[in-house]
Amino acid sequence: MAKSLLRSLAVLPLTLAGCYHYVPTDHTQLTPATPISVELTTRGTVNVASKIGENVVAVDGNLTEANGSSLTLALQAVHRRGESAVSTWSGESITLTTDEIDQVKRRELSRGRTAVASAAVIAASVGVIVAIAKATGSASGGGGGTPPPNP
Repeated sequence: MAKSLLRSLAVLPLTLAGCYHYVPTDHTQLTPATPISVELTTRGTVNVASKIGENVVAVDGNLTEANGSSLTLALQAVHRRGESAVSTWSGESITLTTDEIDQVKRRELSRGRTAVASAAVIAASVGVIVAIAKATGSASGGGGGTPPPNP
């Protein structure tokens, strides 16, 4: 059981600690299901108001279709001017034309930040395992040695 627990804990940091960042890209070179963030032009902000609300400056989601004149994505988040909170969406489809798009960014794994976060999660996991082992008596802090003689 201890080995299976250790295996599970070894995979956990990689699952939980993935850090991502967005890099500018050409939307015509992306494949469907790619996570993207799209910054809108002023025209784009005005045009999407009737569909997803006022003051939208950027949208995040998974690309469903792209061509030279537009892209379609399944919305995951909407960023509004003047609001720090991001509104979440459940994959509703929106199509944006090139005159509505200021910049497209592709989400990719940040290897450096992921490595640091994974190391921190691993260290914390080891600490928890050691604490549990000591609390249950499975491990001791003593260095061994000979037992005291019986009187």
